Amino acid sequence: MSTPSEWAPTDFMPELPEELTAEWLTGALGVDVVAVDQTVLGEGQGFMGDILRLSLHSPAAAAPASVIAKLPKRANRGMGEMIGVYEREIMFFRTLAEEMPVRIPGLVYADFDRDRGSESQEKILRFLDRMPRFLVGVIAAAGARIAAGKKRRYVLLLEDLAPMQPADQLAGLDVAGCKRVLEAIAPMHRHFWRSERLRGHFWLLPFDVDARLRHGRFRQNRERFAASLDADLGPILAWLDPNGEALVRRFVAEAPETLAHCDLRLDNVMFGDEGCAFIDWQLLRRAPAALDVAYFLSGALHEDAGADAEYEVIEHYHRALDIEDYGFAAFERDYRRAMLMHLAMLASADEVDFGNDRGGTMMKAWMRRLTARVRDIDPAALMA
Repeated sequence: MSTPSEWAPTDFMPELPEELTAEWLTGALGVDVVAVDQTVLGEGQGFMGDILRLSLHSPAAAAPASVIAKLPKRANRGMGEMIGVYEREIMFFRTLAEEMPVRIPGLVYADFDRDRGSESQEKILRFLDRMPRFLVGVIAAAGARIAAGKKRRYVLLLEDLAPMQPADQLAGLDVAGCKRVLEAIAPMHRHFWRSERLRGHFWLLPFDVDARLRHGRFRQNRERFAASLDADLGPILAWLDPNGEALVRRFVAEAPETLAHCDLRLDNVMFGDEGCAFIDWQLLRRAPAALDVAYFLSGALHEDAGADAEYEVIEHYHRALDIEDYGFAAFERDYRRAMLMHLAMLASADEVDFGNDRGGTMMKAWMRRLTARVRDIDPAALMA
């Protein structure tokens, strides 16, 4: 079981990019940094945090040439605090990163303010999950206001993976590219398959712990969301209205649990000569592997790729996963269920400030690709 170490409090923790000074970096890294240059990364990509490349000027041979810094983004700070993304990513790098069988950035430095309430988040969410539906939204709104008012500080410095480069979420991928990414993430799913090592971490939540809360947000946003989609998706949204929460419960009950990235999109995949690396671990959970596969393909696979191409990709992933007691028929069922759940979750996407035109354009492309994947799904058959 992991709980936060009794880290010594820092005299100062940066909250803004301009506070990532050479003086502070000297203390944090333990090497003399005489100057630092900042480059903003991820415009329209890092929705919950500011991401910067810090180019370090140092006479010390041990000093890295550059590091990647992550700080909470002011615009979405309240939402990020409410769902624990900043704390979760730091705890992931402190706790599980060293045993990851896939390429991820190395941890350089991390610190944050502890919060006893946050460390009881699963207990709180399970309490909400048992409440009558009409009360959940009221209490969740109050919780969001409380979260937005918190003044916790978080700072994360990671290895710079350059010259690796992220793919372009707007451009998407063809079948071969999608196969490459999913084949690269499969070892992580296999490594943590039904693993007890995922238990006991306050920051690593089960996927269904807030199913009622998330479904309530879908129902609140459904009519507005439906107006932005093709009319033929109306019956699917209508089915999800009374059945969406039950779909999540069934999915989690019947699909094997592993470690899921839960934000596996092209902006979070780095490509280089040595293969793929995966970044941005703010949303990971204990969840079925099919959740990552559906999420990735919903945003990456070109919308003009037909059902045969989609089938080819998921069959390739299943072979790479190589789990003896998890047949393809079960995986395909879980994948289709996950695709419907992602449709429901994107109904709340307009609650996020995307920062610039790229973010909004990316979401439109995502919706085109997702709707191409779900259009022919029969929801009722997945619950039979």
